[in-house]
Amino acid sequence: MPETLEFWASIFNTLSIISNRETPNHRDHLSVAECFDVLTTVGNYSNGWMTMLSLQLEFKYNSGCMIVFSGRIVRHAVNDVEGDRIAWAWCMRDSVHIYAGVPSC
Repeated sequence: MPETLEFWASIFNTLSIISNRETPNHRDHLSVAECFDVLTTVGNYSNGWMTMLSLQLEFKYNSGCMIVFSGRIVRHAVNDVEGDRIAWAWCMRDSVHIYAGVPSC
C-alpha cells in the first residue's frame, strides 16, 4: 500500500460517482466529521437543487456547481432533474486510513 500512496494525486481517499439520482435527506455516516466533502455536478439538465434542511438552506445545484461541507454533520438532499446529471462526491473515510496504515485527519 505505501507504494500506491506515492502516486495518489488527491487529498481525498474516497470518490463516489452518482448518475441521474435523487438523493433523499441523509448524512454520510462513513465520512470523517472533521473533514469537508466536495460535491461537483455536471451534465445537460436544469432546475437542480441541494437542500440542507437542518440548516434551513437551499442551493441551486446546476451543472458546474461545487458545494463543500461536512456530509457527516449536515443532513443534505438532492432533487430529481429532467436530463442527465453526473456528480462527483470526494470525501475522507477512516476505514481507508486504517487499511492504508496512515493517520486520519
